[in-house]
Amino acid sequence: MAPYDYNRDADPDVTDVETWWDYWQIDGRGCEFAVVAGFQGDSRLIRGAETLSGAPRNTPPSLCDGGPRALLDFETPRAQAATKAHQAFEAWNAFASAYPPARPAGDFWARHFTDPEGYPSAMVIEDFRTQPVIEALGERPDLEELVGGDPAARFANDLETLISDAVDEVLPTHALLTLDGRWLSVAGREGRRYFNDYLDRLPRDALVVRVLYHG
Repeated sequence: MAPYDYNRDADPDVTDVETWWDYWQIDGRGCEFAVVAGFQGDSRLIRGAETLSGAPRNTPPSLCDGGPRALLDFETPRAQAATKAHQAFEAWNAFASAYPPARPAGDFWARHFTDPEGYPSAMVIEDFRTQPVIEALGERPDLEELVGGDPAARFANDLETLISDAVDEVLPTHALLTLDGRWLSVAGREGRRYFNDYLDRLPRDALVVRVLYHG
């Protein structure tokens, strides 16, 4: 990774260095890439051999830590995320239609932050959870697993935005090292969109690799 691991002496003239790494290794750590069907055994694919503890990793053939961009299947997991978001949206709206509309937890927390003594955090939790539809959701763990614990916030936007956000969240991790050596922080909707656009524009032979590091 040198010189991009920042394991070097501090330079007073360099202002963009944010961290110095203690260690790093090739490891998707739950964020492995899907492999294009038919290329699972391609020798150009990259799979880290060990976990941080030194135990052998057993990465299934359908996944890898990296490889040429052409061998990485970005679209299948994106499509799966879109389908799941659509299913969750429809399931929540069908379920919630029998109850008064719920307010997202953020509304209650905003009141707490304005008046923490007059409206303590215990009341925030109680008022949110005792909304009829949220109470009813608590009795449906199967549905709650699909829609999440705060569906009033999750499904506040239209279906198109929900699906777009779900698709954009599949690939990004918290940082991106570009081919020209720039470290970019990936945060928020705009950051995730840039991450996806960048990967989609890469040459087919460009190597894309997940790296686990600690600074």
